[in-house]
Amino acid sequence: MTLVCIAEQIGTYPDRIPPIKSKISVFHLAVATFFSPSDPSGVHGMRHERIRSTSSWRGREKQHDCAFVVEDDTKPGIAGMNIVRVILFFSFEYDGVLYPCALVEWFTKIGWDSVTGLWVVCPDTTRGKRDRTVLHIDSILRGAHLIPVYGSEKLPLDFHYSYSLDSFEAYYVNKYIDHHTNELIF
Repeated sequence: MTLVCIAEQIGTYPDRIPPIKSKISVFHLAVATFFSPSDPSGVHGMRHERIRSTSSWRGREKQHDCAFVVEDDTKPGIAGMNIVRVILFFSFEYDGVLYPCALVEWFTKIGWDSVTGLWVVCPDTTRGKRDRTVLHIDSILRGAHLIPVYGSEKLPLDFHYSYSLDSFEAYYVNKYIDHHTNELIF
């Protein structure tokens, strides 16, 4: 459910959202629960995983996980999904209804790479800045793992892995991270 859907529910439009008078709560993770019929573990194929968004992971660098967002549940696999990077989980109450949300950065699907067998995505940008929107967390399906498309340039010796999602122009959507992802997007 996007901000437009949230705005429709509260009776306004995104450019005229009324001031929120309730407390806004911030969270550092969300738990995605999903059905995986091919997995014999868990209760009848149900699985869960944590999607983190924190400015300091274990007292060190920030961690903003990526996730699959369902855009059209009538389309199979990745055709009906997109990839986002979660910047912030938060919730607020409006007119007696609690809205759990996520501030996300979007990625655009470029295409399928026939050499690796993986989908390639790149960050959405406008005037050099990453595009950010607010989503209802019910639209987030589960975590996603991206691998940078490194290219032929060498990385500096002091390059830290925590800069990866900010430093490259394109990323592979890793279907090999687990069999659930492989089933989900292909």
